Amino acid sequence: MALNDDQDTVDKSNLTQMYAIGLVAFILLLSTMVCVPVLPQLARELGASATEIPIIVSAALVTIIIAQFFTGSLADRYSSRTLILVGAMIGAVSSLLCVVATDWVQLTILRVIGGLADAIALPALLTITATLGKGRPGKFFGILRSAQGLSFVIAPAVGSVLSLAFLRAPFIVDGVLSLIAGLVSILLMRNTPKASAEHNVSVFRKIGAVFSERRVYLYLLMGVSGLFGFGIFYSFIPAKAQLLGLAPWQVGAILSEGALLFSLVSFVIGSLSDRFGRRMFVIVSQLIIVAGGVGLLYSESFVSLLVFYGLFCVGETITYLLCFVYAAETFGHKHTGTAMGAFDSVLDLSLFVGPMIAISVYRSTGQMPSVFLIAVGPAVLAFFATAIWLPRCAKASSGGELNK
Repeated sequence: MALNDDQDTVDKSNLTQMYAIGLVAFILLLSTMVCVPVLPQLARELGASATEIPIIVSAALVTIIIAQFFTGSLADRYSSRTLILVGAMIGAVSSLLCVVATDWVQLTILRVIGGLADAIALPALLTITATLGKGRPGKFFGILRSAQGLSFVIAPAVGSVLSLAFLRAPFIVDGVLSLIAGLVSILLMRNTPKASAEHNVSVFRKIGAVFSERRVYLYLLMGVSGLFGFGIFYSFIPAKAQLLGLAPWQVGAILSEGALLFSLVSFVIGSLSDRFGRRMFVIVSQLIIVAGGVGLLYSESFVSLLVFYGLFCVGETITYLLCFVYAAETFGHKHTGTAMGAFDSVLDLSLFVGPMIAISVYRSTGQMPSVFLIAVGPAVLAFFATAIWLPRCAKASSGGELNK
């Protein structure tokens, strides 16, 4: 009985810590996204050409994807709380300097630095989530991703409103939010993972060990099956909406619905997967992705686009969330930071690869239906792959541990 009481105390303490981490993640990601609505206009005012503006807008995200492949190893050497604090401080300084940037090159460099700051903090968030959530990984990763989705819902609206005061106001708020995130990490985060004693192992050897495990490629396919299509639909739904004559607010409503569903579904499915097992959710999510994508192909109105994009986002969220849960358990806790950072980096590449392939196909064929079918291709493959090879897991026991 005493042992069960001690375990309950640990579980409650870890859960409290996870909500604190979710708060930090929400603030950090809110600060990252709040400036995006004003970047095109500010870049134009600072002398950027039409071809240079996309570079500025995507600079932070590209930096995160590339740098995170290597910066995850920092979470194996240093306290996660320390890394989150360092990332928040660097992000705050880079954002506040954007207020006084005098040309588009300076703005681009500062956005790259801001992306590097996030690349330091994000693997640390994944690492501490994987460590604290050993008994209930679905719930813990669900909290983290729910916080991420909520920030994506709120940030564009906040940035747009702030720009009404003056164009660079979002950067000031960005810097302040980053400082707040650092302060919250100091005040609320405790018991962060200790640095690994194995400092003599090179980053490349650690990464090589991560991808030598064959199951990792199945979990990558699970994540790519959603992200690949998400990148395509996020780019082409506005185009289709314009062809249908929809108003800008309707396009915004469709895209915002996706972020809101990402937050809600992550929180709910994370807990349910710990109770009832994950395999069923993963396999069904691939069918949902395909159904949503085919529905979008035939959608001819605002309501149908809203419904089927929402359906697609439900499936995409489930498989994206659970691929991290499976991966975290496979990696264990020896080089968790390196593994989670590299895994997330490879997954995020599909956000760029998908739209690039789709744009190439659209330019050569001029047919949007072909693009929408390509978007759900990985989900079809993932359906069969997960049905055949995904490990069977029983539902969680009352103590929270998964019986495999």
